[in-house]
Amino acid sequence: MSDVGESEPTPLKPDEPVLSEESKSPMQFTTSAAAKIASQPLPNYDPSVWGVLTAISNKARKRPQGINMLLTSNEHRIGRCMDDKRFQIDSNAISANHCKIYRKKVDEDMKCASVFLKDTSTNGTFLNWEKLTKVGPEVEVRHGDIISLSAPPQHGAAFAFVFREVVSNPSAAGAFGKRKAEEFVGENKRLKGIGIGAPEGPISLDDFRSLQRSNTELRKQLESQVITIDKLRSENRLAVEHHENEKKELKESVAKTLP
Repeated sequence: MSDVGESEPTPLKPDEPVLSEESKSPMQFTTSAAAKIASQPLPNYDPSVWGVLTAISNKARKRPQGINMLLTSNEHRIGRCMDDKRFQIDSNAISANHCKIYRKKVDEDMKCASVFLKDTSTNGTFLNWEKLTKVGPEVEVRHGDIISLSAPPQHGAAFAFVFREVVSNPSAAGAFGKRKAEEFVGENKRLKGIGIGAPEGPISLDDFRSLQRSNTELRKQLESQVITIDKLRSENRLAVEHHENEKKELKESVAKTLP
């Protein structure tokens, strides 16, 4: 399976302030990172591939099978005890048969099938921030949605993936890409320079947060150094003024003693 790496964010309103990276909540981190991955072009996979689940959380990215799950059959089951090792997640938090993602036509007149997700687990499956249960209904999955097993996407224990649809029709792909580009333009501007989706693959949310903590710490250190420099300048200025006053007093004293 390929290890090449590359979500649905709320579009920014014209008057909505852009948050600094340090001020984003874990949910906003997740949304931003997923949006960046979803907006990137997919490699030229085999024509049988209709979708890709790209790992976004740290736990998901540590799977030995790689960061991408390629969806080729009409139905795939994901869980702890899978015959197809590509869809196996070795964790006690994951049920033996945790969930299934599949395609089906909801209307016979439809040319393309829709993608659905169904939870079959004990701990639940999340579609974005909606928790699904095995007694609940199936839900439709769209390009850029986050599928997270056992915990919400931003949680450290989550196995979270971004679903990316593979469009085989070139003209449809172009239209789809244009639409997604418009949806994510605000998000991409906010993410520019973060490094998510670099040539070596998208960084994980944990790496993302670590970088932000490092930036915050560096900024605090810089602010502390600026304060120290200002203090030293102020002390130096006072010392110079004191020295000048002493020189002036000495000159006046000498002048008074001379005949």
